Amino acid sequence: MCPYIYITLPSYGVMAFVGGFAVLMVIYLRIERFQVPFETFLKLFFASGIGGFLGSKVLFAITQIPKLITDFSFENMLLLIPQSGFVFYGGLFGVLCTIKICTRGNGVMREQIYRMMAPAIPLFHGFGRIGCMMAGCCYGKRLKSAVLVFGVFELERIPVQIIEAVYEFFLCAVILMAEKYEKVDGLKLYLIAYGIFRFIIEFFRGDPVRGIFFGLSTAQWISLFILGYYLRKRCISRTGKRKTGLLQK
Repeated sequence: MCPYIYITLPSYGVMAFVGGFAVLMVIYLRIERFQVPFETFLKLFFASGIGGFLGSKVLFAITQIPKLITDFSFENMLLLIPQSGFVFYGGLFGVLCTIKICTRGNGVMREQIYRMMAPAIPLFHGFGRIGCMMAGCCYGKRLKSAVLVFGVFELERIPVQIIEAVYEFFLCAVILMAEKYEKVDGLKLYLIAYGIFRFIIEFFRGDPVRGIFFGLSTAQWISLFILGYYLRKRCISRTGKRKTGLLQK
C-alpha cells in the first residue's frame, strides 16, 4: 500500500509555473479585446515560452564566457548552456524576438500582441522573484546587523527579491490602469520603468554570478541600452516635429 505520495518540488520551478499560469489566464482574458485569434494566441504562447527559455539560458551563458576562458575545458564548454541559470532580460528579449519573427509581415497584429502581453510581463517576473527568494538566489548585500521583521523574520541581507516582486506587481497594475489612455504604449512604459528600477536595484545585489563588466552588471548595461534607445527615439521624434513645424511656417 501507498496511502501518501511524498514529492519534493523545486520552489523556483513551482513559482515559475504559478507565474506562467497567471500570465496564461490574464492574456487569455484579453485576446478578445485586442482581437487576437485564439489559435494565434496558443501558438505564440508556446513559441514564446521556448524563445524565452532559450534566450534566458543563452544570455546567462554569455555572462559566463570570461569564467570559461579562465578555466577552459571542452567539458565546461559543452555544459555552458545546459548547466547555466536563467537571466530575465535574456528571456524577455527571447519572447519579444519570437513574437516579432512569428508575426513578420503583420505589424498591426504584432503591436496588438505587444500591448496585450505588456502587463503580463511584470506579473510573471513578480512570481519569478518570489521563487528567487525561496530558492536563495539573486540575493541582496549583507546588512551590517540583522533586522527583525514583525518579530518573526530575521533579515541578514537586503531583501532585493521581495522589493523587486512588489515593484513588478505594482508596475503590472500601473500598466493596466494606463491602458485607458490610447496613446500609452504599455510595453514601452514597462521597459523604461523597469529599466530605471533594475539599474538602481542592481547596486544592492550581493550575488557575484551576474556578469560584471567595467563596474556594472550585465542587467545594468542592458538597462542603459534600453533607456538610451528610447531617449534617442524621443530626441529624433522631437527634432522631426520641429523641422516639420518650420517647413509648415
